[in-house]
Amino acid sequence: MTEIPEHLLKRSRAAKGKGDGDAAPSESTAVTPTADAAAAPAETGPPAIAAAAAAIPADKPAPEAPPEPHYITAAKKRKKIPGWALPLVAAVPLWAISFAGTMQQPEVEDPLFIAAEETYLVDGGCAGCHGGAGGGGVGYKLSDGSVLETFPDPVDQMVHIARGSGAIQGEDYGAERADGTREAGALGSMPAFENNLDQVHLELVVFHERAILSGEDTSSPEYQEWMNHMREEYEAGNTDPIDLEFLLKCANPEYTPGATGEGSDDEDHPCPGPQAEGEDEVAAG
Repeated sequence: MTEIPEHLLKRSRAAKGKGDGDAAPSESTAVTPTADAAAAPAETGPPAIAAAAAAIPADKPAPEAPPEPHYITAAKKRKKIPGWALPLVAAVPLWAISFAGTMQQPEVEDPLFIAAEETYLVDGGCAGCHGGAGGGGVGYKLSDGSVLETFPDPVDQMVHIARGSGAIQGEDYGAERADGTREAGALGSMPAFENNLDQVHLELVVFHERAILSGEDTSSPEYQEWMNHMREEYEAGNTDPIDLEFLLKCANPEYTPGATGEGSDDEDHPCPGPQAEGEDEVAAG
């Protein structure tokens, strides 16, 4: 008797089971769930998504951040004010206010000095012979006390400027100097300004040559009074002509040829210059 192979018998039994309708599935077609599948139901919601994200390999590189703007980088590198200096910085405005309060206001330049310099340089044209700073040239030096040595009193200098050296050509004038007495006309010819200047501008040019160029002391009350007089006369626009005869009465005959030294007999018209009380009459000799 021929033996039937086992696999053919299994097929025969499977075919009979299908025909009966209640036969159990064959071993070859039955599906046995795994232990994990049976233990956990299938998940399809957010937990499943989270689980899937967790399953991504950890060694995957993260996306690179955009580069930092240059102005942020520069701000980080910039030096900052140290904390200890903040109180000092806060105090700077207060210091500036207090310092400004101690500053002196600039003094307004006295119009008297401006007018005197302008008269010397322009109206009188003195700089052409004596130099802009009184250093001398065609005419004598006036700076560094030189004019004070020649004319101890301003009124004698006024007479010399008003009548010029031609009126006393060859005669000595002025005080005795270290280098001798000056002779009229020995160094050029001093022109007469009697008709070119008025009395106020004559006094202004003398004031400039003495106080500014030769550094004469102006601090005495008499000198300050003379300066105030010139200032008032100039600002008032006074243009009284030069009275040479009156100036010769006020001048000292020891220094000025032709002077009388009588002084002024009019209290309302004193001799020009810084006159102390009782000096309107100049002693002759």
